[in-house]
Amino acid sequence: MKIRKRTSLIIITLTLVLLAGGGIWMKHNSTGRLNTIHFDQEPVQLKLEAAYEGFEGWGTSLAWWANVLGGWKDQARADEVMDLIFDAGQGLGINIVRYNIGGGENPDLKGLRPGGDVPGFQPEKGQWDWAADANQRAVLQGAIERGVTITEAFSNSPPYWMTVSGSVTGAVDGGNNLRVDQYEAFADYLTEVVKQYRDQWGITFRTLDPLNEPSSDWWKKGNQQEGSHFSTDKQMELIKRVEKLLQSKGLEGTTISAADDNSIDETVDNLKTYDADTLQAITQINTHSYNGSRMEELRQLANQHGKRLWMSEYGTGGSEPHSHEDMSSVQELAERIMFDLKVMKPAAWIYWQAVEDEGANNNWGFIHADFKQENGYEITKQYYGMAQFSKFIRPGAVIIPTDNGRTLAAYDKLGDKLVLIVRNELSEGKTAFDLKDFIVSEGAKAEVYQTSPDHNMTQLDDISVYSNGLEVPIADNSITTIVVHGIRLH
Repeated sequence: MKIRKRTSLIIITLTLVLLAGGGIWMKHNSTGRLNTIHFDQEPVQLKLEAAYEGFEGWGTSLAWWANVLGGWKDQARADEVMDLIFDAGQGLGINIVRYNIGGGENPDLKGLRPGGDVPGFQPEKGQWDWAADANQRAVLQGAIERGVTITEAFSNSPPYWMTVSGSVTGAVDGGNNLRVDQYEAFADYLTEVVKQYRDQWGITFRTLDPLNEPSSDWWKKGNQQEGSHFSTDKQMELIKRVEKLLQSKGLEGTTISAADDNSIDETVDNLKTYDADTLQAITQINTHSYNGSRMEELRQLANQHGKRLWMSEYGTGGSEPHSHEDMSSVQELAERIMFDLKVMKPAAWIYWQAVEDEGANNNWGFIHADFKQENGYEITKQYYGMAQFSKFIRPGAVIIPTDNGRTLAAYDKLGDKLVLIVRNELSEGKTAFDLKDFIVSEGAKAEVYQTSPDHNMTQLDDISVYSNGLEVPIADNSITTIVVHGIRLH
């Protein structure tokens, strides 16, 4: 906000009196610029001492939606969905993908959910089918063309013929399902797939995670999706075998991540149990954040062992019946992102699957499509909730925790840009931010974007930024992103 210079002291005085009467007092400097603001409420403090660098970006797994979308006959429509997810200008700007190396189910069993029957590359012992999984591969390649910079491969289950139960859905009792004589064969399977992608399709997975929620005991035969329990000793055995084969096959561009446990606490417990050779084999710790509370302990363990830390999977469907306008899932998503980035401080934050099955009748996912037949797609409110984060906090940003549980900040040093995000499930009001640690350019403005029942990441009117901070109106049941340009750290 600016006031023109006046020749009359009376006019200037009256103006300041009126502003003060409105509850906000602003200081007038010699150039005529109003450069400070008096807050009616305690402003949010940015905790620069707790800020961290090395943020690599946002991601999604390709299981299972890519197995569906990659087979759409209407390529133009498939491209629209791909742009909405991966294009930084037109869409969310997701720059990390996790490719699912399918195990391949027993052809006599037909119980997997739509999209969940990801083809394996070794349908029988000694037989390789490199034409398999063409749909997911097409989406992976399209994602890279649209700007994906980091790829990871992961496994949910060994091929069915390596398992105890004869099914990729798990053991009958939820226990270890990889046969004891098949650990080397499974490690060979995973590393051969990685080698094929590098040599034949020019894609080098930066990491390979041979496990997925291995500590969980719900992977029982008859599930609708691939899954396999591994006791901690078997996790260690598999990790070390995979690491040796990556080295012997010259796959130096790919290292191991683990263990993708469902719970942060399970991840901590496994790391504390792994022997030195297993820890040495791992370069990246993956954890899901569906459950658990030991986030600071996990971060400390990652730092102690010199490992990169990823939040490699989370998804939510809120608490309301199926509706593309559901805001409860948006609030849950925003809360989880803020909590993870502020406390666990991962280098990347990965959503489960960006596209969900409309036929599942839930509110998971950013886009809904019918997985049984190709008849279009719907953008959900959660898509716009994700955009409030991913379009503005980009790879390389410095993540800045705050002293307020409903806010998050990030700073782009190269672009002199500060991003502030507020989630509000309460009544409308205002949120103020203290910017005393920054140098604000004269005449600075902040862009405001909002997702609420009435808005879909809609750009609202700019707000003024003062030398000591700003104050922004916040709607009821909303996520608001404020982007301040031309701002530098002292």
